[in-house]
Amino acid sequence: MGNKTKKPRYVRTDIAVSGNQSIRVYAGERVATALHEVTADMDLYKGVRLAQLFEAVYQQGTKDGARIVRDSFDKMMGKIPHKNPGQPKKKKLLK
Repeated sequence: MGNKTKKPRYVRTDIAVSGNQSIRVYAGERVATALHEVTADMDLYKGVRLAQLFEAVYQQGTKDGARIVRDSFDKMMGKIPHKNPGQPKKKKLLK
């Protein structure tokens, strides 16, 4: 087998919060680098604010995803013709 030239899908990054606690983030290399820059001189206040920001972004993502699914479902239902069956037509007797 040859050398692998494929980049990993994500990089595991541990962010130290307070004491011996840390938050594990799975993201790409660019996000991991940006996260290291942001958390370089983080104190408790900045850590809490960053956690609130992450939570807000996550909640907005779930709302956007749900809206996309609902809109695509409504669009699909608009294309499906459906009518109530009602009473069947009576057959005419031939004389």
